[in-house]
Formats: sequence, structure tokens, C-alpha cells
Amino acid sequence: MADAVKPALFVDARNALYRVIYAVRRDTKHQIKYHYFVSFLRQIVSWMNRFHPDSVHIFWDAPRNTVWRRDYLKTYKDRDSSQYVQDISADLAMTTAVAKDFFACMGVRQYSQKRMEADDLLYAATVEAHPKPTIIVSTDSDMTQIPFMFASASVFDPKELQIVPVPVHHPAQQKALMGDKADSIDGYFNIGPKKSAVLLEDMAMMEQFLQERGRRIYHLNLLLTDLSLCPLLLKNRLYVRQKMATPVTFDKAKVNELVKQHKVMGFLSDWADLVPPFMRLS
Repeated sequence: MADAVKPALFVDARNALYRVIYAVRRDTKHQIKYHYFVSFLRQIVSWMNRFHPDSVHIFWDAPRNTVWRRDYLKTYKDRDSSQYVQDISADLAMTTAVAKDFFACMGVRQYSQKRMEADDLLYAATVEAHPKPTIIVSTDSDMTQIPFMFASASVFDPKELQIVPVPVHHPAQQKALMGDKADSIDGYFNIGPKKSAVLLEDMAMMEQFLQERGRRIYHLNLLLTDLSLCPLLLKNRLYVRQKMATPVTFDKAKVNELVKQHKVMGFLSDWADLVPPFMRLS
């Protein structure tokens, strides 16, 4: 019997780092806390132990105020101060810089492009990897449209610790009707999950609805939410294709150098748990 094909592990990096930083800050058990990056590695290793991937891929967001969707909606992802529990921007920037340095020599592949969100690159990477199985780690509901489109892909919710069920209706089309508060996208008044599902199940009703309520909101929101409509999808696919074909290595000497440079508390003491899985990748 042939061995099962091992999946590729796709990590929505900033999504994961938000949870790491908040978790470490809330930790009152330890007087001396481990570095945020060590906690991030612990998470990734737990996912590697669960899914046994043959490769790990880390996807980064471009700065929020530069993303291409803001060309079409100036308020895209704008949030006021009331939507934040606490400001973690400094810790997020620091941990992102440290993580990028380490991952460059730890046998993983990293992806980032000007004006692109991680979602866009994750979608392009799934297209390129298909039909190879992929596990996308993220709590972002926008990711569920990827397994809806590609049976080879699954989304793992690291908070609930389970694979997210594949939606019945296209998530982007539903959000185009409902809007998305998390991304500051307004939908049609009085249209929620139930009504949008009814419309998507009856094309005649949907057509009548758009005639009566106007198509502009739906078409704009679809552009903002449907990852397959990214204007630079082809460029993203070529970019990730090249990245996927590039060999990666684990450089132990460089890792040790970075531990000292960034003063990564807890890395050396947890070396036996954190490092071997990454060494095997290359």
C-alpha cells in the first residue's frame, strides 16, 4: 500500500502572532517569560506534530495601509481605538522582524509581496500546490473559501484545534451580500447569513434582488472578498511557484547567532523540542 502524500503546512503568520502575543502577555504563571518567537515556534511545532507536513510555508501581510484593496475601498480594514483590547503594534513589529530572520535559515519558505495580504498569497500557493494536500492554519474566516474551491486544501483553526467544515455556500459571495465588519466592508441592509444563503440557492431570486437593490455593493464587495479576483493573481502564482521550487536549508550556526543577537529567551532550553522538526524539513 502506497504511503499517503504528506501535506504542505501553510501558516497565516500575522494571524498566529496576534494570538501568541496576547497569550504571552496574559500569562501570569511565569515571572520570566519566554520570547514571543519561542511561543510562535511552539505553536508551529504542535501543528507539525499533528499533520506531519513535508514542508512549512509562512505567509506575511503587507502593511495594512498599502494593500491593493484600499484602492477600491479607502476604509478597508480601518478600525477605531475601541476595537482594540490593547496596543501590541510594537511587539508585533519586533516579533515579525525576529521571525523573518530565523525562518530564513530554518528550512521554511516565506512569502511576502508589496500590497498583498497573506490571503492573496495563500490562495495563489494553494492553486500552485493543487492537487497536493495543503493545511492552512488561520482563524480568518476568509480562508474558508479556499477549501470551498479546492478539495486538496483544509483550514485548521488553531484556536478551536479542529479542521473547519467546508462551507455550503461560497463564503466570498455570502460576504459580498452581508458585508464584513472585521474588514470594515458594508453589505446590504438587513441581509445576514440566513437571507444571503436563501439568495445564493435561488439564482432567479438573486437576480431580482440585485435588480431591486443595485449591483454596485455586491460587485465591489466581491472584488474585496473573493481571493480568486485578485488583480495580480497571475503574478502571485508565478512568485509562489518560484519560491516553492527554491531549495531550503537549516543553518545551525546562523540560528545560534540569531539567538544571541535577538536575546531569544527560552530558545536554547527548548532546543530539543523546537529545532529537530525544522532540521528535518531541509
